[in-house]
Amino acid sequence: MTGFRRDAQDSAVLGSMRLSQVIRDAEVELPAYVYDVDGMTETLRSLKHAFGDAPHLVAYAIKANSAGTVVRAFAAEGAGVDAVSGAEVELALACGVPAQKLVMSGVAKEDSELDLAISKGILAIQAESVEELSRIAARARAVGHRADVSLRLNPGIEIDSHSHIATGHDEAKFGISESDLVAAYGVIDGSEGRLAQVGLSTHIGSMLTATDAYARSARKVCELTRERRESVSTLKYVDFGGGFGVDYGAAPSVAPSEFAHTCVRTLRDAGLSDLMIVVEPGRSLVAPFGVVVARVVQTKRSAERRWAMISAGMNDLIRPALYSAKHRIELLEAVPAEPEWRVVGPVCESSDDFGAHPLGPNPEGLVAIRDAGAYGFVMASEYNGRALPSEVFIQGGKIASVSRSPGVKAWLERRLEA
Repeated sequence: MTGFRRDAQDSAVLGSMRLSQVIRDAEVELPAYVYDVDGMTETLRSLKHAFGDAPHLVAYAIKANSAGTVVRAFAAEGAGVDAVSGAEVELALACGVPAQKLVMSGVAKEDSELDLAISKGILAIQAESVEELSRIAARARAVGHRADVSLRLNPGIEIDSHSHIATGHDEAKFGISESDLVAAYGVIDGSEGRLAQVGLSTHIGSMLTATDAYARSARKVCELTRERRESVSTLKYVDFGGGFGVDYGAAPSVAPSEFAHTCVRTLRDAGLSDLMIVVEPGRSLVAPFGVVVARVVQTKRSAERRWAMISAGMNDLIRPALYSAKHRIELLEAVPAEPEWRVVGPVCESSDDFGAHPLGPNPEGLVAIRDAGAYGFVMASEYNGRALPSEVFIQGGKIASVSRSPGVKAWLERRLEA
């Protein structure tokens, strides 16, 4: 079995190992991230299977969890990568992802990043503006290679999600509006062969818990692809984006396979079945298969509330502070039970608050913050002089690798040098 569960003794298990055993065997300081890599790869396989015979590429949104162990496991399953920086491109290549399975997104790509993408021959640079297309053409001239590009469409579609992760509406910084596509086509067609349009893409946001908005976006990008195909012969794929939501315990999510079926159906209905489908999932592949293990440092009772102070804070997992995100928190050696305790971290910010959770009459020992496999460690910081956490990877029924915390000493040395 994969993911978080409890065994017959009510101990918390991730994948095939008790979390308490993992922490002991890995010999890491807390807090620490623990990941079930087998659960991640099983989810990837299930998504790929949902496309059936349709040509497709699952370009993993590496920003969700950029651990080499995860990226290598996905590469071994045939996945590509959606990168948003030159460093992510280099990481993906180093982990065995072929260049022709790499797309690069981002609204402010540096010239050096464009040069890297062009010279490595990645599948496509996702152009996010007419102005950027002109820059890409200039860099292609400088590098001496043609740049394959995809235009990221902003379809002007609102989604029911946090405003910070909605990316396809009219006020978003991302993508090219439909009204600007003619100008974008003009830059490509007038580039004297320095640019080749190989795709059209879109991404309307994250934490989608229904397929309706995704389907509207898919229909729009297919409609525009069909029109563009009448004048260019270089189109290879349609990129429908990612954003597939997960169940953080508050609302049910839609299985990633449902989004895959939407892509296949929409492409077929548009008469474009010979083109490759590209999707860019991140969170849905990794979030349910990671936890933060922390220690209950102390409890505090006041007239109004019970507090449980833990060793993990917003510096380790910023999602609750940044997005008002909800993560279930449970004791490792006891099932959830009343009363509820307000779980907070050590950081000197009132927003360092993980919400109320049923931890029983006297919480002590270790806790697991669930569903932390995405946008967790990758967004961690050393705020308040706190070291980055360790990461432990479970694969094949054992601890496969450990990335250890650099410790507070490394932070102190850098601050003294500043």
